[in-house]
Amino acid sequence: MKRTLSIGILFATFSVGAIASEQETRDLIGLGALTFADNCKKCHKIDGYGEEALYPSLRNPALLANKPLLIDTVLHGRSAPRRNGGEEDLMPPLEFLTDREISAIIAFITNTWGDEVMVVSEEEVKAAR
Repeated sequence: MKRTLSIGILFATFSVGAIASEQETRDLIGLGALTFADNCKKCHKIDGYGEEALYPSLRNPALLANKPLLIDTVLHGRSAPRRNGGEEDLMPPLEFLTDREISAIIAFITNTWGDEVMVVSEEEVKAAR
């Protein structure tokens, strides 16, 4: 009897932790939506496809599954070929954003256009700076 009660408490503890984690992830995605709107939407548009072949689409599964590339791209910018050929466009670095804001943008874009939300810790962003 005592053992069953301990296992039940253990499962309840994991459930409460999971709920807090889900809420934190939702909060991060919400911050990411606001940060995206302020810093990324002008070029990538609200649908993530980018502006009229001038800016690359964020609907790229290879990009959205690559954590180091996402962190590096948001922090340091990136060159990308135009869809219609020609010169490369440069995404400006967003190093002025906080580690949390960068983490939030990544959570938002992977949740919105990726297969699943990717949570990047502020420590991972800080290490990439």
